[in-house]
Amino acid sequence: MKAWEITKFGANIVLGNRQMPIIRKGNEILVKVKAATVNPIDVRMTEGYGDELLSKWKQVDERSCTSTSRLPLVAGRDLSGEVVEVGSQVTEFKVGDEVIATVPPILNGSHAEYTVTDTINTVKKPSNVSHVEGVALAYTTATAWNSLCCVGRLNSENAKYNRVLIHGGSGGVGISAIQLLKALNIEKVVATSSKSNLDIIQNLGAIGIDYNDVDVKDKLLNEGPFDVILSCVDTDLSRWSDKCMGIWRNCIHLSLVSPMLRDSDRYGVPLGLLSTAFKYFERSFSSLKNGRLFSYTFFVPNKECMEFYGKALESGKMKPIIEEEMPFMDMPKAYEKVGKLHGKGKTVVNFDL
Repeated sequence: MKAWEITKFGANIVLGNRQMPIIRKGNEILVKVKAATVNPIDVRMTEGYGDELLSKWKQVDERSCTSTSRLPLVAGRDLSGEVVEVGSQVTEFKVGDEVIATVPPILNGSHAEYTVTDTINTVKKPSNVSHVEGVALAYTTATAWNSLCCVGRLNSENAKYNRVLIHGGSGGVGISAIQLLKALNIEKVVATSSKSNLDIIQNLGAIGIDYNDVDVKDKLLNEGPFDVILSCVDTDLSRWSDKCMGIWRNCIHLSLVSPMLRDSDRYGVPLGLLSTAFKYFERSFSSLKNGRLFSYTFFVPNKECMEFYGKALESGKMKPIIEEEMPFMDMPKAYEKVGKLHGKGKTVVNFDL
């Protein structure tokens, strides 16, 4: 099969021919990919980001005693496509089903003609959305869900009593988070972005605030106090915004900018994890003594999230914002575009173009 491979860190992806992926566990499925997104994490993986920890994780998952290079590897953390084979324990899906799925980082990803993933990461694609529309928010919604619903403990019953602030609201996770929160009937959602992207946030029903505004801190204080803060970026403003949270009522600041992968690459896995733990406890203790909570968050596979996502797509409560749709052969251009970090929506690769 054809696949866009990372053959050397620090170099561009290249088109290669590789063997079809094989189902190795009973709850896995093999999918013929019809569409996939390119996310900033994919671009960073071409630079070797996270390789130290992900290599060890893969070694543990495969129960191997030796560590081998992950190269050549295929990035791509989400897909929409057609099931072509199912594992021995799969009952929910059958060959021919159209599905939307995310792909764990230890598996080769979706920037290939065929991909294996787990059923916990998968939901049937609603018939009223295309493959391109279906995949557009899959990975970013899963990331937002773990942050806001799993760690932040927001749900359809308590959301109407909570106020949420999102730093980086016009990015992929921010766009998904706003729509997720609106679908949960959140009391108020406020999001920061550049002035040029405020229209994206406001069109989704959130209150947009320009992070470069001279009165940005006063505006945030006036919109608060916030019960949950989600930081998709790590800036001086996002760290200061703890002052906009309620105190002594389980308010929490969630940061997607964890140092874990970066520190593991820099110091090796043992010292990298120790460094991350130190930074976490330092930040967490500082927040706790002021009556607030703090946690790093990240993408975690979640079946409940995928089922919610499928229903939200079908009902129109979540709508993809697609800036550009590209053919499979233009995958390097998609990486280049996403790497500039100035998009106004998702970049989706349509394998049928």
